[in-house]
Amino acid sequence: METALLLMIIGMGTVFVILILIINLSKLLIVTVNKVAPEEAPAAKRSASAPTAAPVPANIEAAIKEAIKQVAPGAMVTKITK
Repeated sequence: METALLLMIIGMGTVFVILILIINLSKLLIVTVNKVAPEEAPAAKRSASAPTAAPVPANIEAAIKEAIKQVAPGAMVTKITK
């Protein structure tokens, strides 16, 4: 019984130590990657003078509305853009 208890304690201790090592090495890897290759800045938003989206052709708009009507009868289409 003593041997089984000793093996259990050694096994659980080993797993605990390895998990702590994995967590700390993962954090170190994240910090290193963020320093070496920082995240790109998001693209600037379009200005107010930017051209608007082209209108959707009437036949395509009608097909979209009909498909939505069949799938979700209570839904209402308010705007369709390209």
